[in-house]
This record gives sequence, structure tokens and C-alpha cells, in this order.
Amino acid sequence: MNLNGMKRMLLALLTGVVLLAGVNATANAQGQGFRRPPRRVIYYRRYDPFWEPYRTVRVVDPIASQREEGYSEGRDKGKDDAKDGRDFDPENHKQFNKSKSLAFREAFLKGYQDGYRKQMNKGD
Repeated sequence: MNLNGMKRMLLALLTGVVLLAGVNATANAQGQGFRRPPRRVIYYRRYDPFWEPYRTVRVVDPIASQREEGYSEGRDKGKDDAKDGRDFDPENHKQFNKSKSLAFREAFLKGYQDGYRKQMNKGD
């Protein structure tokens, strides 16, 4: 074996040792340094005189509430317009124009029509 062959072999051996040491250090760092203990969450109930065992939750359908609100506001505005002798114009009201909900607008138109018609029939 000549000198160049020994250098190559020594260099390959040194490279292998460095790579193995790096892999071992990385494995240790991943396994120990960043490991979290398991979380144990324990839920228990104890007697509390201020705790409500049966809690009532109210769930509101947003579309249905917008329809109800639109109809009642439209009906009120329609009655007021008919009482004051104004023309049938539901789009002239601020609530209708500022609303971004289609359900509110449709219900407002229906309520306005019903309120206006009722007031006009009552006046006859």
C-alpha cells in the first residue's frame, strides 16, 4: 500500500466517524431535548352550590331572526306610510337600503305590503 492509498483510507475512516457522531447527536437531541411529558387531564365534578347542573342554552337561527325582524319593521313602516298618505315605496326606507341580508329585504317587502294594505283597508 502506498502513501496515497493510506491517506484515502484514513480520510474515509475519519469521514465515517464524523458522520456517525453527527447522526448520534441528532438522534439524542430529537429524542431527549424536545420531548414533552404526556399531558394528563383529569376532569372531575365536585359539589358546588352555585353550579347549575342543567344549563339552558338558546340557539338562534340567524336567517329566521332576520326574517322576523325584517317583517316586523316592514309592517310598521308600511302602516306609518299609509297613515301619513305617502306612496307605496318600501325602497325609500333606511332599514331596507342599509340591510345586507337578502332574507331581511324579502321579509321587509312582504311586511311593508301587508302593513300598508291593512292600514289602507282600515281607513276605508
